[in-house]
Amino acid sequence: MNIRLKYRAFHLRLAGVMVAAMLCSINGLGQFQHKLFSSNMIFEGKFHYGFIYAQHLEMELFNAHFPAFEFTIQQLTYGKQRWERDYNYPIIGMTFLYSGLGNNPSLGQAYALMPFINFPLYKKRDFTVGFRLALGLGYLTKPFDRISNYKNLAIGSHYNAAVNLMFEARYRINYYLSVTGGISLQHFSNGSLKLPNYGLNIPLLNLGVAYRPFKANKDIGDRFYAPTDPYEAIIYKTMEFNIGALLGYKNMKAVYGKNFMVFHLYENTFFRLSKKSKAGFGVDFSYDASQVRLLESNGDTVSNKLSVIRPGINGAYQLVLSRVGFIFNLGVYLAGKEKSNGPLYEKFAFQYNFSKDFYATMMLKVHWGRADYIGWGVGYKFDVKYGKKTFK
Repeated sequence: MNIRLKYRAFHLRLAGVMVAAMLCSINGLGQFQHKLFSSNMIFEGKFHYGFIYAQHLEMELFNAHFPAFEFTIQQLTYGKQRWERDYNYPIIGMTFLYSGLGNNPSLGQAYALMPFINFPLYKKRDFTVGFRLALGLGYLTKPFDRISNYKNLAIGSHYNAAVNLMFEARYRINYYLSVTGGISLQHFSNGSLKLPNYGLNIPLLNLGVAYRPFKANKDIGDRFYAPTDPYEAIIYKTMEFNIGALLGYKNMKAVYGKNFMVFHLYENTFFRLSKKSKAGFGVDFSYDASQVRLLESNGDTVSNKLSVIRPGINGAYQLVLSRVGFIFNLGVYLAGKEKSNGPLYEKFAFQYNFSKDFYATMMLKVHWGRADYIGWGVGYKFDVKYGKKTFK
């Protein structure tokens, strides 16, 4: 009997401890929820409808119109970081996209998880027009296989880069609900990490509904920042030099039976246009070992492998968001024995400045919209001050 009473007493104490812990956890969860799901948090669902753009004759096989579905968790910025104010308080978040790609047995289904930033281009009361840039990871269920799926010449790998460019309009019905609509381009590509890699380009129209579940936090307000950065009024102009090296990889077993490395050296010179952007010019040198094999397969003799080095000059533009930079280059080759890709090239790079002088970067090189390779690397940057000093 005493054992039963002690057993029951133990369970009552245990239950009491669990209830107390639960109450504490609920209280903590409420505080955590307030931080995680702030008044600026928005949930949105979108319905898309579009088609696959056949940029190559081999892609005509996939002509079809089909829907896509998107769920987004996003947050309004309010000036916590200076760049948020500079860009007129953009929306940042994460989006998940799904599409059956027209139920084509060779393509399968597409999934994408993409962080994004939505820049307001025009605001008036409850109406906003913006541009959204999303970049993340995509998964395609049926990539190319020489035996089981030889018709899919679009994509050679399950995992791919997923990019979404969107112009959208947003109208706020009330504090809690908004409706959205826009036009976008969804792109899947592995950057020639594994061939084939024509890529999927999908133009889409969309309609959506956004829900803001939490009331405004009255303590949230814009931050005050000085009108100029330290010493900005003293030094008139600066010129920035970025010097970097990247290493790329091309899986070409489906074509040549082996893999190849790509080496890329570059320098970009930037002049600041505003707090948000820089422009300038650059020079680069690239060595792609697969070009030697391509020339030999076409009957050319390559006595010196360095003859495939392709120097180029380009125009450069950088969009600046605090420590992050998005860099776009449009260039022309000056030399190089292998010329099948033509004289023009484009580069798109993501740069993270982890210190004042050093940065890490990821770059996609493209020829007329067709990905050539992806490279990863590091770089060094420094400023040169020039012009007159002023004390205005």
